[in-house]
Amino acid sequence: MDRNADLSPSSPTSRLQVRRLVGGFCALFGLACLIALGALFNIAATLDRQEQQRSTFHATQALEQRLLASRQFLSSYAVWDAAQEHLVGKVDWQWAYEEKNVGESLFSASGYEGVFVVEDTRTTYALFKGKPTDSAAGAYIDSPLAPIIAEARKAAPAREQVTHFVRFNGWPAVLSAAAIRPDKDVLESEVSQAPVMIFVDQLTEAKLEHLGQGAGLMRMRLEKNNPDSQRQPHIALGETGYHLAWDSPRPGNQLLWAVLPPLLGVLLVLGLVLLYLFRHALRSSQAIDQSLLRLQQSNRALEASEQRFRAVAEAASDWIWETDRHHRLTYLSQRFVSVTGYRVEDWLGQPLNQLLSCDTTPLLPWLDTQADSDPQQLANLRCNYRDPTGQNRYCRISARSILLEGHLAGYRGTASDITDEVAAHARIQHLSMHDALTGLPNRNKLSRHLEQALLRGSEAPPLALLLLDLDSFKPINDSLGHPAGDAVLQEVATRLRESTRDGDLVARLGGDEFVLVLHGLDNRSEIDRFCARLIDLLQQPITFEEHQLHIGASVGIAQARAQGFDAGELIRCADIALYQAKADGKNTWRYFSPEMNQQIQYRRQLENDLRRAIKQHEFVLHYQPRYRLNDLQIVSVEALLRWQHPQEGLLGPDTFIPLAEQSDLIVPLGRWVLAEACRTARDWPEELVVSVNLSPAQFSRSDVVADVRQTLLQTGFPAQRLELEITENVMLNDIEGALGTMLALKELGVRLNMDDFGTGYSSLGYLRTYPFDSIKIDKRFIAGLSNQTGNDRAVVQAIINLGKAMGLTVTAEGVETEQQLKALGNEQCHEVQGYYLSKPVDRAGFEALLAGREARQDVS
Repeated sequence: MDRNADLSPSSPTSRLQVRRLVGGFCALFGLACLIALGALFNIAATLDRQEQQRSTFHATQALEQRLLASRQFLSSYAVWDAAQEHLVGKVDWQWAYEEKNVGESLFSASGYEGVFVVEDTRTTYALFKGKPTDSAAGAYIDSPLAPIIAEARKAAPAREQVTHFVRFNGWPAVLSAAAIRPDKDVLESEVSQAPVMIFVDQLTEAKLEHLGQGAGLMRMRLEKNNPDSQRQPHIALGETGYHLAWDSPRPGNQLLWAVLPPLLGVLLVLGLVLLYLFRHALRSSQAIDQSLLRLQQSNRALEASEQRFRAVAEAASDWIWETDRHHRLTYLSQRFVSVTGYRVEDWLGQPLNQLLSCDTTPLLPWLDTQADSDPQQLANLRCNYRDPTGQNRYCRISARSILLEGHLAGYRGTASDITDEVAAHARIQHLSMHDALTGLPNRNKLSRHLEQALLRGSEAPPLALLLLDLDSFKPINDSLGHPAGDAVLQEVATRLRESTRDGDLVARLGGDEFVLVLHGLDNRSEIDRFCARLIDLLQQPITFEEHQLHIGASVGIAQARAQGFDAGELIRCADIALYQAKADGKNTWRYFSPEMNQQIQYRRQLENDLRRAIKQHEFVLHYQPRYRLNDLQIVSVEALLRWQHPQEGLLGPDTFIPLAEQSDLIVPLGRWVLAEACRTARDWPEELVVSVNLSPAQFSRSDVVADVRQTLLQTGFPAQRLELEITENVMLNDIEGALGTMLALKELGVRLNMDDFGTGYSSLGYLRTYPFDSIKIDKRFIAGLSNQTGNDRAVVQAIINLGKAMGLTVTAEGVETEQQLKALGNEQCHEVQGYYLSKPVDRAGFEALLAGREARQDVS
């Protein structure tokens, strides 16, 4: 019997296979029903379990919130100076009960059934339901009180309280306990015998109902412990013998009653439908057998289509094309329409090279070469075409020959649109030569531009290279974040482009450094005018999110005809000139000169020496005392930094502090000064205040509050003996941030002194806003006191009167003559400091001054 006969309608083998198939489907249907029912019951059980967990969580949270509220409420009574005064020792009942400080309102308003003050063995104060009672706390509370008292005293130094579940008059209650202590930091030894205040909150039905409503739970209640209660949601209440219970919803049961009856009905209907379909399948098997004969006849037609779509799958392209042996298009897939925008009918019958073209290789000869190649190998070629809108687009085509009975019948291939890929490649090329943020040429483009411009050497036109660095950019970036910094850089790039000509080049080297290459400029007067306009333009405010940002610029200039025609040398010279411009005060420009090399090398050598000095501890502190004017007694001392340089000797701060601020070395240097001053002054007289200067750069670049706190902890130096001198520049850089930092410093207990008062623009406003303890009159005003007719005397008098009016200590610095001292005495200045009284001296010299002061006091 042949194969066709086996598949005929009368074949018993075919019908047996259908019956087996029907049986398999029945088994699968039954298994699916069991799985669906099992899943439903599992979901119901899971919902019930989740609801129990949720209700337990909310009940626990509600109870913990009540415990926390009870502890916090108790803390407001126990950690109280008045409570310490009236409840420790002999209890002041008049203050406590009659004046209602710890009285009946604790029951009537706050719901505490029991209020007790207990010591180790006795109860000194007791209220039961708001009324005084002679009974001890132990008469009401079933649990031992000694462990609770000890635990409350142990928690007192940290301002903590303890809570326990106890039985109060035989009924569960929340007991909160805290040691009575003053509202200041105390040691554990100071509260080891302190009385303990106890509040008892009995868990009544009304309170539990209110607690349950707050947690969204029904019938919250107390139940005695028993084995059956462990299977229900509950919260244990310590050793009271009771637990907290409530009615938890059962969403799983509700789900079963809602879903199970309809589900069973649906399964029944599906079973009947499947039974009908299975009967129909047996009848259809005969028709399927007959269809197999027709499918065999379709195989030949599908072979050609299979070959076509196999090529498509292998190439994984966007659209498919075919041509005859004369390169005329015979087929285009529908994807061709959506990719190119053309209609298929417009191109069928047209030569392929009218649609596509290639700049490097003629398309049709390239196709002909595919006829002699391996038909299984795909060849690719990048082509371009214009879409209906006239835009140029790119595609990558693959091609292979079509062979029928060994003869060439045409070509078949795919085309993938790569327009975005080509554009991305062009973008990558652009980014390799341009800055991504500003769009300006980068260092690579600058190097190529300079090499091309300087190629002709001395025969090339004049060229000036300006290296520009922004001033005050880092504070903007640090305070407002990188988005503000990016906005500033983009606006600067726009202004630089607008200020230059078409033939000039503006490039960004990175950070806040820019380069301008100006062609044809050799006259310094023209360059000066350009730099003046440029700096004025960059000083105009930049708006960012309602902030008015202000920056400046320093410029270093190198000229090709003066410094040579090497690009690297020009940039190096401009960099040296820029360094000099910043050193000369910023917001200016400087031309390179050979003398600058030595200055820059000296400053860089000094910077290297400064880094080494920090590591090798080459710094020392000198101390200049401040005197109380009415009796010329030393009341404070200012710590002044000196550098013991191995070659140059003792250097003052004016030599190296600006360099430390520019190189970020000011932060470790400032920390060392603070720690050394506190460590040295720790053994000096207790009434002596030590004053330390804070640099504005140190203030803005480090966490000053953390530094001061750590120094005080490490050295053990009292905070009230430390004074920090702060100049107005600190507040100019960041007004809001400076205020927050100063308030935090005041919380540490240190004193704040405004240095150089009277020299800034807004000193009076700062005195009203910032928490200063004292002010220092700038020595320039003190120097003018020698002139009887000058205005400085009036200024000094006004500052002293202002300080007194605001409750500030006023110090005059720079007192160098007896006449200045007498003038300050006439104006009733508080303190004086200067060379007339004492120059800055080392530690030994200052301690000798202190010893002389003590000797004079002993004689008197």
